[in-house]
Amino acid sequence: MKTNLIKIKDYRNTSLNDYDFIIGERKVEFLKKLRLEHPRVRNIYSHIKNRSNKFNLTFRELYFEKCAYCGLSTQVIDSSRFEVDHVIPISVIQLNLGHTADKLNSIENLVSSCQMCNRAKTNFYCQETDFIILHPDNEHLREVFERTEEYSITISPKYKNNEAVKDFYGKLKLGSQLKRLDYLLMEMKDFCDKYEGDSIIGEVERLIYKIESKRRKIY
Repeated sequence: MKTNLIKIKDYRNTSLNDYDFIIGERKVEFLKKLRLEHPRVRNIYSHIKNRSNKFNLTFRELYFEKCAYCGLSTQVIDSSRFEVDHVIPISVIQLNLGHTADKLNSIENLVSSCQMCNRAKTNFYCQETDFIILHPDNEHLREVFERTEEYSITISPKYKNNEAVKDFYGKLKLGSQLKRLDYLLMEMKDFCDKYEGDSIIGEVERLIYKIESKRRKIY
């Protein structure tokens, strides 16, 4: 059966790269380095949230300078518009569901997110089984969402009836035209990087400039 999906393993990647977002082991190494300088650290979030902190940059690099949710990269927006997000929101402490501040501020519950996704997600909460599916560090998220040939993010057939997935998709506006436009820009910039020096690159770069100008005016 013919589909209109791009043949990539992870919707957050362009067709010209293949980053692995299952980064548990890299987070372990990151935490070791952090603890060398801060042996008694418990609240990881407080040590990496500020962009002036060197560990903020290192943490962002774990995610290849991309948003863990939508894949937007620093190719398109400035790094100052990236934030450290709690996958399970810190606000759930007030619900008395057994979540502790130490757990919520731990490295396992933190991801690098673009400001748009982080602010839109706000206090999103669901059952633990659904959080396992939606956590960007796990292998499931790349199966939950897909990228079409038109560069849109869609929910895969397997999860199209999952209410938590649908809520998450809508809340983060993953199906928006802006996400689609940003992906186009990333594709074009990756193309320019790969084929640097080719005669067509100048024309592609001019198109990128026009699209970026339009993006700034509209968004």
